[in-house]
Amino acid sequence: MLIAVCAASVAGLYVYRTRGGASPSGLVSYLPTANATVVYVDVDALRRSGILKMITGSKAAQDLEYRNFVDETLFDYREDLDSLAAAFKDGQVFFVLKGRFHWKNLMDYAIRQGGSCHNSFCTAPASRPNRRVSFYPVRSDLMGLAVSQDDFAAYQVTRKSSKLTMAPPLQPVWVLVPALALRDADSLPAGTKAYASALQNAEQILFTLGPQDDHLLMALNVQCHDANDATQLQRVFENTTDTLRKWLEREHARPNASDLSGVLVAGTFRREDRRMFAQWPIPRAFVDAMVSESF
Repeated sequence: MLIAVCAASVAGLYVYRTRGGASPSGLVSYLPTANATVVYVDVDALRRSGILKMITGSKAAQDLEYRNFVDETLFDYREDLDSLAAAFKDGQVFFVLKGRFHWKNLMDYAIRQGGSCHNSFCTAPASRPNRRVSFYPVRSDLMGLAVSQDDFAAYQVTRKSSKLTMAPPLQPVWVLVPALALRDADSLPAGTKAYASALQNAEQILFTLGPQDDHLLMALNVQCHDANDATQLQRVFENTTDTLRKWLEREHARPNASDLSGVLVAGTFRREDRRMFAQWPIPRAFVDAMVSESF
């Protein structure tokens, strides 16, 4: 998810310190979050901890198109982006990005890519057909950005658009997922569909990602309707994980640290009242494999 969010941010910017709004809650308040999957990434924390370098390596810097983008816009997310919040809903993506922007360069770049700008609001073609990227300076250090069929979707990124209904996690990356978003299990990676199906009736689903020792740790915090539902959910996760382990044994295969099998079989689960908690260590080999595929 972290790789997807960073890639989406960079892709959007291809076509186009500080005051309030810097906190996770402050950034999320700019987004239309009703029935949306909400993502927050503290890019600066990832940069200071070395995780960002581990994820991106030098491959992004070696990409000719990205180097040209940085040369023309003077914006490099590895150095200039501090944090972001995003909302995924109805086939649209809304971002609020906090960092250091050279607005004239970004606007000139959007125009050269076939877009247009008026009163600092820019639109340009997206990489996908029938999609447009729009962005504008919410503030000198904040960008509102959207990828949508609507040329003016970025205007939905505005102050006090919504309110975060929970205390923000301490981890640098977190994702708040509405149960509705998991009902299309066919679009999920193999091996994860059974987990997603079990979460469809949950009240709140929160994923977090952060460093732990020499690896990353992905955690899940699910609020259920009652303690019985939480117990049943824990059993489903444990049984699904055990089924995967037995299948690997039957196939005379070992869990592979560089793919989902190695991540999923390492999961641990527990329940507290009506909450179910899960954790999956993310080894460096898995991150390296994902980065190689992304670039």
